[in-house]
Amino acid sequence: MQFRVHSQRRPGIPSWNLTLVVFLILSGVTLTGGARTPIAAAADDYQVSPEPSVTERTIDSLSDLAKPAEQKVWVFLTDKGIYDEATYVAALEQVARDLDAHAVARRAKVLAPPFVDYLDIPVARSYAEQLEHLGVAIDVESRWFNAVSARASLEVWREVASLPFVQKLTLVRGGSTNNPMPSQEVNLTTGARGALDYGPSFDQLDEINIVPVHDLGFTGAGVRVAMLDTGYYQDHAAFVQPIANGQLIAQWDFINDDGETQDETGDSFGQHLHGTLTWSIVGGFEESELIGAAYGADFLLAKTEDTSMEDPSEEDYWVAGMEWADLNGADVISSSLGYKDWYAYQDLDGQTAVTTIAADIAVSRGIVVCTAMGNEGTTDWYYLIAPADANTTLSVGGSTASGDLWDQSSHGPTFDGRTKPEVLARGSLTRGAASPEDHLGEGYRDFDGTSVATPLVAGAAALLLEAHPGWTPENVREALMMTADNSTSPDNDRGWGRIDVLAALDYVPTAVPGPEGVRSGQRITASPNPFSGRTTIALGSDFTDDPVLLECFSPDGRVAYSHWLESGHGSLPLEFRHEDGQSLAPGIYLVRVRQGKRESTTKIVISP
Repeated sequence: MQFRVHSQRRPGIPSWNLTLVVFLILSGVTLTGGARTPIAAAADDYQVSPEPSVTERTIDSLSDLAKPAEQKVWVFLTDKGIYDEATYVAALEQVARDLDAHAVARRAKVLAPPFVDYLDIPVARSYAEQLEHLGVAIDVESRWFNAVSARASLEVWREVASLPFVQKLTLVRGGSTNNPMPSQEVNLTTGARGALDYGPSFDQLDEINIVPVHDLGFTGAGVRVAMLDTGYYQDHAAFVQPIANGQLIAQWDFINDDGETQDETGDSFGQHLHGTLTWSIVGGFEESELIGAAYGADFLLAKTEDTSMEDPSEEDYWVAGMEWADLNGADVISSSLGYKDWYAYQDLDGQTAVTTIAADIAVSRGIVVCTAMGNEGTTDWYYLIAPADANTTLSVGGSTASGDLWDQSSHGPTFDGRTKPEVLARGSLTRGAASPEDHLGEGYRDFDGTSVATPLVAGAAALLLEAHPGWTPENVREALMMTADNSTSPDNDRGWGRIDVLAALDYVPTAVPGPEGVRSGQRITASPNPFSGRTTIALGSDFTDDPVLLECFSPDGRVAYSHWLESGHGSLPLEFRHEDGQSLAPGIYLVRVRQGKRESTTKIVISP
């Protein structure tokens, strides 16, 4: 599927009073007369879009903020130019045809066939062309919001506000990275202390029980993790092995509208510093130096943040990156970016910031979204930043080596009273990769910040999805929260606490009906595991006496073994063999059992 980002590098935008937000008040009047009625988004049906109304207050507000001559604005549209059900169905079919196969498999856990809906339909080309004809320079088209971000003069915005398909105008907000700080202490951890030589990265993984999960054979293999950040120095030694192994699936620079996510001509000095660091904590691999939390995962790299002082990062590129990650099959999104300078605390209510809404939409498509709480704990702001106020994300705070809250980690609650953060991971003395522009040069260093805690949790999510590919974002979120060390008394400092990935691996999530009533999270175990020859498969108590289909899948997705169990109760010793009687080759396999609307999946490792 094509995602439109218009290739015009943005000019510098001076500061202005962004507390004066431009918006339209909708009249709520339905379309009448001979006009065609457009189809708009609705939960289960079609609804008529309200006819927009333009007031002088809107124009006056634009006039107050029209410095410089061109103001960047979100233009929200009333509909997608679809006027009948047949066209609507055809549009959905086209979207489904273009959807990445990995994205289809992920969405199938949370959406009913055809696994696409109104939000997936692109902005109407005819509407975009009319805006451009008026002189609007479009930067981003968002299908989720049915909106474009664009630049134009005040005179042009006056014309745009009167168009019948324009619903609302708001300013594009700016934000910034949660810049990690080089640690003032020294991490002295060295040595293997596991099957791998983790070097100084050992403690940050072992204290959240990732090392024993690696020892079980889980590395994040087959799981796609999308990074949304400033850019990525791919020549770093930490990425030699992942790139050589083909784990970099796709990348896109939303600032320059090209496929290069390292620094390039026109970028500010060291643009890719922050992204290099966060990616390495999830997926880097150089023994004795740094091993990422999910070093075997596949990666999607989105360059969404411009670090230049005169051109603050903007939420439209972040939204574009989220939609791109969805279309390209992301299972997990890690974002250590945030937005607060142009919001008030009362805006952090889970339903105001565009980035917050986009984060929840991504979760609704089956993506686990991990986002940083912010480093505001010792500032006057104190509270979390957007999009950490989202309802369904894993918002991540920082902990120290002892598990206490890192003093600068932002606090909850959200403005509407929800407890935040969800979980903690190491946000102090966290080992990561530094690109050549770092003041000490290329290499590895220890950093502080919720920026470096977030990719640890994203890596943990990838490990859980590898072990339990049928888990939804809700299952992953619940497993990490309910096995964390403060889960019995969550608060607005530590949330549910520091995660324990080994405990989460064995957690049985609350059974949640899927899109077709399939109950995910039913327990299935293999013991011993790893094994050679024979193992015993045991099913959880939610399965009944009815027959159960057991299937074993090879890493390429083929059914390598299938067997009908007479009952879903009890345990059954099994030898996994092909139809010709030959034992399955040593390696990692996926075992799935199905019984009516119940299903469970686990991973087995067959030893030589």
